[in-house]
Order: sequence, then C-alpha cells, then structure tokens
Amino acid sequence: MKRAPEHTRVLERLEAAHGRGFKPRRDPVDELVLTILSQNTTDRNRDRAWEALRETYPDWESVRRADPDALESTIRSAGLGRQKAAAIQAALERLHRDRGRPSLDHLQAMDDREALDYLTGVRGVGTKTAACVLCFALRRPVLPVDTHVHRVAARLGWIEEGASARRAHEILNRTVPRALRFRLHLALIAHGRATCSARRPDCAACPLAAECPKVGIEGAG
Repeated sequence: MKRAPEHTRVLERLEAAHGRGFKPRRDPVDELVLTILSQNTTDRNRDRAWEALRETYPDWESVRRADPDALESTIRSAGLGRQKAAAIQAALERLHRDRGRPSLDHLQAMDDREALDYLTGVRGVGTKTAACVLCFALRRPVLPVDTHVHRVAARLGWIEEGASARRAHEILNRTVPRALRFRLHLALIAHGRATCSARRPDCAACPLAAECPKVGIEGAG
C-alpha cells in the first residue's frame, strides 16, 4: 500500500488545483452561532438562516431572551431548527451566566486546550464547532475536522479507518504542522466538495491520485 503523502505537498497540490481558500474573520460569538447553524446543512441554507436571524433580532441578548418557538421558526431554513435554537440559546445563556454578556473575549487568556474544553462544555457545542471558533475567529493554529476533512484525511491515510471525530481532531492537530492547519483545513474542504466526494470520488481528476492510498476505490473510507 502507498504511504500517506506529506502534508505540505498535499497542501501545495490542492491549492494549485482549487485555489487558496479564504475565510473571513468574525467575532467569536458570531462564529460560534454561525457554526451551529452550519451543522448538517448546506452553506446556502446556513447563510439564509444567518441572515434571517440577524434581520429578526437586533443583538445576541435578544436572541438569548427570544421565544424558543419563534427562534426555531426564524432559523428553520438551516434544518434541525429546534435543536439548533436550543444550542444557540444554551450557549448565550452560558456566556450570560459566566460573563454577564454575550462575549468570548475571555478565551484570549486561555491556551488552545483550555479554550476547546470551555467551548465543548457548552450544550450543543462539539469539538468541530469549538475548533472553528478557535481557528477562524481567534486565528489559533487549530484544524477543525468536518465531514470533508475527515473523509479526505482517512483516504490519504492520515487517520485510521473508523476514527471518531474527537480522535481525528486529536491526530490531525498533533501531526499537521501548526503553520499549515488553517490553509489545509480550507484546502481539504474544497477538495472534498469538488473531487473527493463520499460516494463517487473523481479519482481521474484528483491532483493527489499518484500517491493516494485509496485511489480508484469508489466510496472507500
């Protein structure tokens, strides 16, 4: 079997094929809510829900105090409205209790592990959502592992088959060089969407085909 390709070489080839990814920097609370909305839905539906949320409520305090049914209706386009409304309000309630206001500024004084543990201690916030806040809002060298990253990393042999989301996060954030994590996250997502799909990966068009251990194995990994 082919050996797993090296991280820098993969990043260079993916960015040559798909371009260098871009992710705007948002306030940490904004990023937290946006990432909750993004769970198990498309970017388009997430963005529709985000726009509706911001148009309906003037600030995060009003979202915290909102009627749960009304909030669920507002973000319905993202899917799982009841679950996501509960998670958003639970997060805002936790911040209100801990900080007296909807702010995650206190994460700046924490190291990456402390910040990750704090965020995942909030009901409805998993490792991937917490990692997105650290990576995108705080620009910490943390590599979030979503479904695309998990799938491509497994096919490349960077994580073992069947690794849990938490295990995949631990492995990739231990083995991928810190300086590459932000760009590699975006590159793996772009590749997972455009080429290395779950059911019908386009191996013939893959810039990593020459060294991918799973090339030609449809739907594997």
